[in-house]
Amino acid sequence: MVLPQNGPEEKGVVVAIDVDNLLISSAEDGQKFKGYNLIFGFHRIIDWIKTFGKILCVHLYLPASQSVNDSLWEDILDYYRNEFLLETIYCPKRGPIKDGKRADDVDRHLIDHTRKMVDLFGDKVRYFCLASGDSDYSPLLWSLKRERDLEIAFVIGSEDSFSKIYRQMGIAAKHPVTDEELIHLFSPQKQ
Repeated sequence: MVLPQNGPEEKGVVVAIDVDNLLISSAEDGQKFKGYNLIFGFHRIIDWIKTFGKILCVHLYLPASQSVNDSLWEDILDYYRNEFLLETIYCPKRGPIKDGKRADDVDRHLIDHTRKMVDLFGDKVRYFCLASGDSDYSPLLWSLKRERDLEIAFVIGSEDSFSKIYRQMGIAAKHPVTDEELIHLFSPQKQ
């Protein structure tokens, strides 16, 4: 793996997208995204992140059991292939069996893998962007903020999906130019 070469003062962004969480929290009244252009929504995420930092890597985390349109992810991977590291990570089930089956374990994979990516990029990282408002990630976020002094940005599916704890604690960083909270609403375009 080749790491992007940043200038001495340019620090970047590590991005983790909990795809399932983002899509479920974005769907109106639990409906699927039939008739929406999801690729447009993901391009908008990338464009927004670029307004405050150079993207070092983006990881799309999906449960291994999720049936996805692989051509969607292939289009995204092809489009950004030469700009930054972009990977889709299918997270296998693990942990205790409940009701005869194991639960998908995206949260644990995202947390473990994010720590490794932040360590890998080291001093090149200034921001961590989480595409999920799930409070299960709060230990990771507090650790990155406290131990690594990273600025935290969010992409959320809806205001209702954004954990109240994040809002109460004011963990979202401010945009370096506009001074607005670094919270972006995922919004795929209706076709």
